[in-house]
Amino acid sequence: MNKLARTASWTPHQADWIAAYQAYQANGGSPFAIDPHDFGPGVADLQYALYDSRSRSGELGRMRRKAGLKSCPVCGSPVTGDLDHYLARNTYPEFSIMRANLVPACRHCNSGAKGTTVHGGDPRRFIHPYFDPWAAQAIWFVEIVPPYKAATFKPRPVPGLPAPQGEIVEFHLENVLGTQFHLSMATYWSSLPGQLKIRDPELTIVSVTQQIDQELRVALHSGGTNCWQAALLRGIRDDVAAIDHLRQEAIAAVLPPMP
Repeated sequence: MNKLARTASWTPHQADWIAAYQAYQANGGSPFAIDPHDFGPGVADLQYALYDSRSRSGELGRMRRKAGLKSCPVCGSPVTGDLDHYLARNTYPEFSIMRANLVPACRHCNSGAKGTTVHGGDPRRFIHPYFDPWAAQAIWFVEIVPPYKAATFKPRPVPGLPAPQGEIVEFHLENVLGTQFHLSMATYWSSLPGQLKIRDPELTIVSVTQQIDQELRVALHSGGTNCWQAALLRGIRDDVAAIDHLRQEAIAAVLPPMP
């Protein structure tokens, strides 16, 4: 802010802008504690445009290319490489280039289901990857909805989350997971029986459960605690009927011949 304020057009807004940043930090980005600030005619458009003019270079470019992320911190997809505004810049243009408001994310999260939604009524808001440390634990799973041969997939908060975390997770899942999530779940679900048949000569309920446990350990290591695959495997692990369906499908599977 101090650097921006060296430009004459920004100097009159320096104090209010810094105060807005401080309020964001003090309240963890909560949309229920931070109101958009009116800086005067035309200023919001200029603040909004700051991100576009800087997004592909310097510090914002380095954030976008952040190494070491196992999955999207917003939705759990296996893709990163973009930046998402936690508080949408359409509503909060003053935070368009604030580091604490920019989260490395996948392209879908930056332009997809989340859109310009800010919250869903107190306490329903999005999880903030920087200010919600509780979200590092397993916070969601995927319910497999029968009939299993044409299963659908319902993201759910894990049972037992304290208030208001359960409502926050529920709202978050409702608003960040779109078509690509459901396609990915269907693809992985349909491929599991063939994988089980290759690796599991017994194909009993116990052995298939052990294989699911192994798959979950691999997913946690490769994708992180709340990646899509881990969430689906948590749902399978706690659904005996789903495990039995996978077992029967594996027994009936015909594998392609070896080349």
